[in-house]
Amino acid sequence: MNRKDTGENQKKIRKIADRMLIPQSEWEMNIEHFDWVPGVGLYGLYRAYEATGEEKYLEFLEEWTKRHLQEAYIQKTVNSTAPLLSILCLYEKKKDPILLKVCEEIAEDILRNAPRTVDGGLEHTVTEPVEGFSDQVWADTLFMVCIFLAKLSSVTGKECYSAFAKEQLQIHLRLLKGTNGLYYHGYNGARKDHMSSIHWGRANGWILYATAQILTYLPDPEEKERIRERMEDFVKALKMVQEENGGFHTILDDRTSYLETSATALIGAGLWQLLSQKAIGEEYREMARLAVEYVRGTIEEDGLVQGVSTGTPVMPDREGYKGISLRPTLYGQGAAILALAEENADKELERKEKEANGFYL
Repeated sequence: MNRKDTGENQKKIRKIADRMLIPQSEWEMNIEHFDWVPGVGLYGLYRAYEATGEEKYLEFLEEWTKRHLQEAYIQKTVNSTAPLLSILCLYEKKKDPILLKVCEEIAEDILRNAPRTVDGGLEHTVTEPVEGFSDQVWADTLFMVCIFLAKLSSVTGKECYSAFAKEQLQIHLRLLKGTNGLYYHGYNGARKDHMSSIHWGRANGWILYATAQILTYLPDPEEKERIRERMEDFVKALKMVQEENGGFHTILDDRTSYLETSATALIGAGLWQLLSQKAIGEEYREMARLAVEYVRGTIEEDGLVQGVSTGTPVMPDREGYKGISLRPTLYGQGAAILALAEENADKELERKEKEANGFYL
């Protein structure tokens, strides 16, 4: 990818991010509440700020935080933790101690009070008024909680947060891994099964991207190497189910299920992260490039990202997953930005390495 291509990614990022700034009332696109859907979108906006230098994205995040910060204390679920990742990023820029105070207080509550399954994993708790998912571990949790905790450890120097994130990562990887190298959406500790036993695409995207992010904050090189080896095996399995156009199916190993953009975006973003860390081999560079190319093709002129499945609990069977409707969502917007931004970040790192080695004289 040359500089023209990275510039094209920046244009796409601006389109996607600008669309999120337009007020929307639909659940999937309503950014004005403290939950996982806006949480993923907000992180996308922060990465858009980093990728483009556009201050308006950081200003939006700052104003959003002023309006909603105290909502962090209302439900304190796994899913409602998601916005704190962006708030922590905002703290790094603005150094407002109130932001760090809220992040630490919610983090302490997670460590002390968040429901655990019989296997020690965080029980996947949500804000919606539905029956709870007792003793269930979901892949989604790694993105919603554990990236935030690992980053908080880096910001504060308190190892308890990264230790917890690492423990949860290990538990989730162990409980959710399938026999074919892909991961299941969920695990029921009481029943000791994977419920419908589906390798849901976005679940695998949550796992790959979250693991890549958490790896950057882990201090123990031996632990990082063990996780890196797991990701190498995971990426090999993902390569087997990627389509020629770069896309991934909503059920990864079922080609009769539709291609799904958020899964493809998160997998692409995770691949670029791992490549930048040299945690996987260069032979996966084309795989990452194709995934992001697929994502670029789903972005409309008005900035909406198409082909994203709406909110998806662990469905009872594969037909349930195939029947989930497609529509624009904040997490789809955010995931697409992550894919584009991670690709650009890798190329910028590559350019700097070449400059340092005297390739550009």
